[in-house]
Amino acid sequence: MIDILVSFIAASLLLYVLLGGSDFGAGIIELLPAGRLREAQKVVINRAMGPVWEANHMWLILLVVILFMGFPTIFTTLMIALHIPMLALLVGIVVRGSAFVFRHYDAVQEPRSQGIYTALFSLSSLWSACWLGIIAASLNRGIIDPASRDVWAAWFAPWWGVYPLAVGAFVACIYAFLASIYLVGETEEPELKRRFVRLAAWGNGLVVLAGGLVFAASLGERESLPAAFLRDPLKLAIVGLATLLFVVLWVFVAKRRTLLTRIVASGQVALILIGWYVLYAPNALITAQGPLSFYDEAAPPATLRQLVLALLIGSVFIFPSLFYLFRVFKRSDGPKE
Repeated sequence: MIDILVSFIAASLLLYVLLGGSDFGAGIIELLPAGRLREAQKVVINRAMGPVWEANHMWLILLVVILFMGFPTIFTTLMIALHIPMLALLVGIVVRGSAFVFRHYDAVQEPRSQGIYTALFSLSSLWSACWLGIIAASLNRGIIDPASRDVWAAWFAPWWGVYPLAVGAFVACIYAFLASIYLVGETEEPELKRRFVRLAAWGNGLVVLAGGLVFAASLGERESLPAAFLRDPLKLAIVGLATLLFVVLWVFVAKRRTLLTRIVASGQVALILIGWYVLYAPNALITAQGPLSFYDEAAPPATLRQLVLALLIGSVFIFPSLFYLFRVFKRSDGPKE
């Protein structure tokens, strides 16, 4: 039962990063100078995100529900210790979604309001992406202390530091990179396509640079990432394979194989998440008192059975519905080989 639930958590996280992350990345891209292509870029992003952006949050909701029902101790510890970054993330998601909707459907489409909506959409996309990274980095630092009564130690120390901030920047770079790769296949306009390819190239470099900063920042943590990866050949192989895929990626970009480019970029992100899982599994959190494992902190078996049954039944409807959603709205303007 626990293995099935962990698999659902992993799948939900992966799909949220790949689908929702690319939406955050689209907002980040709009922060960059675009000159006379700005309006055309905005139209492409609206068309690409419009039909599916709200559906992407389903994966985050599913992840939270599984933790709440299946692993209540982990959920409680996480939400209490990291309630400040969680609140910051939720504010960013709400502001971002509201700005995107008003920008797209406002009855009065005038430049001033459109500028405000675009600024809110872009800044909140960057804001949310960074907080997602900060939350992820805080899970296994060993600083969360549920027993602490000190304000700084209980509410700020778990997520504050150079390492979480570096991971936040890394996640923002990954999202922008994913968005640029996906957007290459969303337009047939040559100038705009070249712009997205250039952004992907810059994003590629920034991901590598930000990844290096994450490894360097981890040297100040209780256990550094270089030491952890070098200790296990499997972890090192995962990082090496993710790096090698950059070469494959640009071969497909050069040959304009849009679908294969998207698959390879998604594979790189999946390998990063797999490497993170292998690094800490089966622990969901590492607190000052020790690790909280999925296997040690699970709900009673009766609860787990009901949760697994609900997820399996729900999957029969969720995945075909999602496929149909993409099929309907992407049929005419989807990626072309």
